[in-house]
Amino acid sequence: MNNKLFITGGMGMVGREITSLLMQKTDADIYLLIHDQGLSADKETILAVLSLPNKKEFRERLKLVKGDVTKPKLGMEKSDYRDLTDNVTHIIHAAASTRFDLPIEEARKINVTGTKNVALLAKDCGHILQFGFLSTAYISGKRTGVIKEKELEHTAGFVNTYEQSKYEAEILLKDFSNNFPTSIYRLSTVFGDSKTGKVSHFIAPHQAVRMMYLGLASMLPGTPDYSIDLISSDYTASTVVDLYWKKFKPNQTFHITHGNQSFTLKEIIDESYKQLAVADPEWSLRNYPKPAIVPGDVFDLFMNSATAANNPILQKTLNALNHFAHQLLYPKKFDRKNLLTVLPDYEKGLPPIQEYYGKVIQYCIKTKWGKIK
Repeated sequence: MNNKLFITGGMGMVGREITSLLMQKTDADIYLLIHDQGLSADKETILAVLSLPNKKEFRERLKLVKGDVTKPKLGMEKSDYRDLTDNVTHIIHAAASTRFDLPIEEARKINVTGTKNVALLAKDCGHILQFGFLSTAYISGKRTGVIKEKELEHTAGFVNTYEQSKYEAEILLKDFSNNFPTSIYRLSTVFGDSKTGKVSHFIAPHQAVRMMYLGLASMLPGTPDYSIDLISSDYTASTVVDLYWKKFKPNQTFHITHGNQSFTLKEIIDESYKQLAVADPEWSLRNYPKPAIVPGDVFDLFMNSATAANNPILQKTLNALNHFAHQLLYPKKFDRKNLLTVLPDYEKGLPPIQEYYGKVIQYCIKTKWGKIK
């Protein structure tokens, strides 16, 4: 029986690169979940988004399935669901909301209920061999210090609903540990492509840079030497594929992070201003002051004042930043023992953030943070 791989979130920032690599590096048939309320897309369009040629081999191996992870049995037609349970041998669940500002029930609907529904599908599959789940290293929430891969449950609390809902999804998956082999991949903050700077999904760190560009970032919470763990989307995807397809280890968790060589908070502010000036020389003439690094209570007073100003544009921009910025108050390092045991050369191939940060900034400005396609 040929391998048949079902992927959710295969059009997301990391998911699309994972899907593309699996199409190129394996001969598996790939069932790609397409949201049932999304724009209709044919195989040629999907292949183009995945940066793949419109070859007969790819068209034949790519199967598009409409559905919604938040609905029972993924909201699929009975025949489609039955086709999956009869044939699928591998599952990668990457579908998630990465917004930090969702109400907790909405975040749970996508990230917890969605995970449960995909896990129930895996349980129904008669030939399931392995299940891979994309999580976040920040399920550690408000914990500080060294965070180990084998650790999960804690009572430290969370900075935002994204962290909390992904934590709850990992807890939920423990209930399925006897039903199918599972491997969890906890990603740090995925910033952009190390070769091109391309960003397919603009998240809080990109919006923080946008605030600097607009001259609205007067302060950030934290300490100057706090390490901001940023990692490229392409290296993240290739690492997930290596761990999942080539060297799958059941019932293990892996931290896919940048580590000590990433920027500190002070360095990232300095580098952002440097690269913004390179990308837009006219911007540098405005002489916007760099944001001050302040304690959490001072930043909260600033946020309260901004809210009281009743400026909807300012509030929307600051609100997106607020749910991310408080992560900076909880310094931590991510242990990678499991990862380095399986992929001992991981650190050697890790693209230095210093070499592609400017490319990402240029892409943000060129596309106006995703408004221009």
